[in-house]
Amino acid sequence: MTELLPLNPDELLSTTRAVRKRLDFDKAVPESLVRECIDVAFQAPTGSNRQGWHFVVVGDPAKKQALADMYGRAFDPYVNAAGPAYKEGDSRGERQGAVKDSATYLRENMHRSPWLVIPVME
Repeated sequence: MTELLPLNPDELLSTTRAVRKRLDFDKAVPESLVRECIDVAFQAPTGSNRQGWHFVVVGDPAKKQALADMYGRAFDPYVNAAGPAYKEGDSRGERQGAVKDSATYLRENMHRSPWLVIPVME
């Protein structure tokens, strides 16, 4: 198992919202760790305890590139469309540029991720 941080549940859930630009695309991630994370994800509650989902794990570079290309075809029109207008002083409006920049960074680097883990609803 990886080293654990000394965070209580509130700290864990409230300290970081997005980490796209802090991803280390050059760090190897063992498949066993990815599987361990998926096992933890399966503990999440679901309506009527149905667990109507599974995960597809992709590590092949050509397949990751193909998925990144598909993502880009959907992302590009979305990111280039006019966003919502917020009233002056609304922090969402003040953060729009940073959010767009971060999302674009992920779009441009997704294929470099050691693994793509894709949730699929049944």
